[in-house]
Amino acid sequence: MSRLILVPQYPTPMRYQQWWAKVFPEQFSKYFDKVVTLGVTDPSVFSSLPESSGMPGSVFAPMENAMEFETRQIMQYADLVLKPDDVLLLCDLSYPGLFANALFHKRPKKCFAICHATSKNRYDYFLHERGLKWPIETRQAALFDTVFVASHYHRLKLGWGNTAVVPFPNPPFSSELPMLLFPMKTRTLINVSRPGLQKRNMKFEKEVCRRLGLKVETPFVMASWAAYYQYLAESKVLLITAKEETYGYQIVDAVRNGCVPVAPRAFSYPELLPNEYLYDSIDECVKIIEGVLADKVSTPRLLTEVLAERFYEDVSYIMLYG
Repeated sequence: MSRLILVPQYPTPMRYQQWWAKVFPEQFSKYFDKVVTLGVTDPSVFSSLPESSGMPGSVFAPMENAMEFETRQIMQYADLVLKPDDVLLLCDLSYPGLFANALFHKRPKKCFAICHATSKNRYDYFLHERGLKWPIETRQAALFDTVFVASHYHRLKLGWGNTAVVPFPNPPFSSELPMLLFPMKTRTLINVSRPGLQKRNMKFEKEVCRRLGLKVETPFVMASWAAYYQYLAESKVLLITAKEETYGYQIVDAVRNGCVPVAPRAFSYPELLPNEYLYDSIDECVKIIEGVLADKVSTPRLLTEVLAERFYEDVSYIMLYG
């Protein structure tokens, strides 16, 4: 086996990057002799994290903190003495995108990366710099043997020849209780997406609510993952109205906590959900929700369930032997 040099993302509270930074070193240590995690070994990194002040994902990774974090990772990497069988995994190819530049100067024989989104996405964080950002993403991607993405939709959008589709791992702390043990459903229709044009279509939501005579509830403060999962478990329907998505962790979270997701028949969603939970129009969306409220539609099984459970094993095999 080999040593894995793991380069995690800035662990923003209440975003998947937070638990990835903790869980990845633990899981990948099963397949590598040693895992060297850059950045998070410094306690000051965690003491500087901002407090959670909203729903999961409502606080996007703060750029200044993320840049400082990546700079620290580059400095730690510069001090490493590379070994012939080292493997490097960069957990975020494009945000902010500083670390990959170090690989132009010092690169292990085996280099891999994970790509979550892209500046080509509608309403992306780097939308206004797309003309500059996209060529940079493409050139940096060429540094890696394989770039892991979570959906075929994302792979096609990127169009790179070195991508591999590997559904992202399931969260380690979802309740995963039998349906009979879930709490009583105290709320009907929720949306836990962060505000913004990319993740919420407010016009669409208002029309759905008008036809159903309901209101979309949104959590304002989630102090912990446990509170977030409890919120999902107490809710009947998670309404997704995003205009872009390359995976969809909210759907994973909802299903694993007994909340029925209803999403557009577009983007990465058909790779996560069976067809009967997807809509093309307001009429179809309303009909699905009515079926859930009438107990005619139950919580689905994720189409990625098996592959997501094998994430660490499959990725490790590709990095070591692929």
